[in-house]
Amino acid sequence: MGAVQNYVGVSRRPPDVEDYIDMLRRHRSWIVGPTYLGLVIAVVVAFLWPDTFESTAIMRITPQTISERVVPETIDLQMSQVLEGLRTKILSRTSLTALITNAKFRLYPRLVKNLTVEDAVAQMQKDVSISSWAVAGAATGRGQGAIIIRFRYPDRFKARDVVEELVGEFTSEDVTIQGNAAKMTQGFLTDQLKEAKDRLDKIQTNVARFREENSGRLPDNAIYNANQFSSLENQVSAADERISNLQMERRNTQNTLQSNEDLLSYMTSTAQGAPGEDRASQDLANRDRQIQSEDATLAGLRQTYRDDFPAVKAQQAKINNLKQQRDQEAAKETAKPAEPAKSLSPVTTANIQQQKDRIQGIQTQIDNLDLEVKRTTEGKAGLAKQIDAVRGKIESSPAVEQRYSELTQDLAFAKTSYDDLVKKEKESETTQDIQERHLGEQLELLDQASLPSTPVDPNRWGISAIGAGVGLMIGLALAGAKEAKDASLKNLKDVRAYTNLPVLTSIPLLENALLVRRKRRLFWLAWTTAGIVGSAAMFISMMYYMTPKPQ
Repeated sequence: MGAVQNYVGVSRRPPDVEDYIDMLRRHRSWIVGPTYLGLVIAVVVAFLWPDTFESTAIMRITPQTISERVVPETIDLQMSQVLEGLRTKILSRTSLTALITNAKFRLYPRLVKNLTVEDAVAQMQKDVSISSWAVAGAATGRGQGAIIIRFRYPDRFKARDVVEELVGEFTSEDVTIQGNAAKMTQGFLTDQLKEAKDRLDKIQTNVARFREENSGRLPDNAIYNANQFSSLENQVSAADERISNLQMERRNTQNTLQSNEDLLSYMTSTAQGAPGEDRASQDLANRDRQIQSEDATLAGLRQTYRDDFPAVKAQQAKINNLKQQRDQEAAKETAKPAEPAKSLSPVTTANIQQQKDRIQGIQTQIDNLDLEVKRTTEGKAGLAKQIDAVRGKIESSPAVEQRYSELTQDLAFAKTSYDDLVKKEKESETTQDIQERHLGEQLELLDQASLPSTPVDPNRWGISAIGAGVGLMIGLALAGAKEAKDASLKNLKDVRAYTNLPVLTSIPLLENALLVRRKRRLFWLAWTTAGIVGSAAMFISMMYYMTPKPQ
């Protein structure tokens, strides 16, 4: 077995500027080659890449001709809404498919031939651009700003024609959308107005039925009911007072009747010659009966009124006066000497008949008083029923008032809604007429579709620079990799650094002259061939680009 060799690892010397220059010189082919290759590929790609032209048209939204102060606008379609609706409609699959397959345009023939129409539609959706352009410094509102329509296509004439077609579709679709919006608004308002009218009629019927069913209980009758209740109570009080006065008058009349009946009995007995008491005793007896009658009247008054009532006081004073007269007469009769009985003056039949007629008249007065008391009592009962009815109305009025208030509020709201819808329907009819006359908000072509003269894509010089830059980066990377892989000593600095020995002199590398010439010839042959091939490729691609294409 051989002896084991021990390898000692040595770190590389840090390179300086001269080292980097040597590296570039040694590996210049690895750097220049990829750079040149990248340039050739980029130039070929850039000039074989077909031009893309962009045509542009600008449309602005003009406000309606008639001022909104004269005719308010009922269709509130802002520019963003109009733009979004039109953009969705125009960029739909159906619309773009019609443009692509149109015999006038025949767009994206390679995609349609090699792939499908769906791929062509997807590509066209990318190439078409529809955006809004706000006017600087203008407040957001109707008629402010514009719509910019762009289309990119390799054929500049087709790009312009397609933009013109899109502008025409925008104009027609705008009229269609606004006309449909006006009709839909009109129909919607008509349906809403009919529903509001039915609701208003129903509420009016309910209010009329409620007023009829609750007549006298409504808030309008509150003051009348209160006044009527107070008036009925006053009438009841007056009836009570009237009944009391009639009863008092009847008792007085009844006492008068009793006195006259006693007088008739006395006259009858006297006329028949029957023994009787003397005149004074008869008067005292009559006075006692009169006092008893007045006491009965007083007792009846006290059952109705208090002792301080004027009628009670007057009756009490009358009774006291009668008692005082009776006491005086009794005192005179006691002080008188006894006299022989005298014969009384004879009583005639005419006197008795007069007394009977007087009694009959008093009885008639009593009957009339009874009839008046009965009538007054019946009237009081009727007043009591009326009071109960009015009291019921007053007690039920809060609930009725609440329900009536709800109904009137519903009626007022329904009436307001109906009037508002009537106004809006008239405005909608006017707006629809304005749309039909083309006096409303419209799209106006501000700039026609442009015919592009220069392509917007591709940027050929930019692509060429990028290709050369990428090739240069790849060449530097390859040179760096080759340098990192080469571990040989390159110059005297490496010898001194890695051997730590003094260098006395250096001997140049001696190579075979024939071999050197052969390598040099191969080097120049390779670079000449690469330069010719690359230049030819770039020249051909440029000539292809500059050659006019059939339209």
